[in-house]
Amino acid sequence: MNLFQEYGISFEYPDDWELSKEVNETKGEIQVSVSGGDSSFWMISLFLAEISAEELLDRALEVFQDEYEELDIYKKNVKLAGKDCLGRDIEFVCSELINSAFLRTFEAELFTAFVLYQGTDQDLQRSLKDLEAISESLDCFDSDFDDYLKIV
Repeated sequence: MNLFQEYGISFEYPDDWELSKEVNETKGEIQVSVSGGDSSFWMISLFLAEISAEELLDRALEVFQDEYEELDIYKKNVKLAGKDCLGRDIEFVCSELINSAFLRTFEAELFTAFVLYQGTDQDLQRSLKDLEAISESLDCFDSDFDDYLKIV
């Protein structure tokens, strides 16, 4: 397993997955994602601007609703990084394939986090355990933001 540890967060991800990160200083957003060799990916976005977890989740749902005609949405309340999360599990059809997306939002001391992981149902048969393990390994360090504060 590889370890990502920057911007006040850490998580583990499989050795053969690819990591990418993007910092948008003008929008105050940091995005880190990992992906396997198929349609599956896991992503976390950190929002420095004041936005509630609920508003962030609502905006994400609007994007899915605008993009796909039929969605099955299931409410989920879970914990990530020891914090209570608002969440939705979504099922939708894209390119004639059934897809599932898992949306989670939570508030930390200096940011609001949005976690999204998804894939086709066929690919998720192989990758869902990895995606959930990444989420379970997520940790936040509210008191250790030296790298994180450099972009503010």
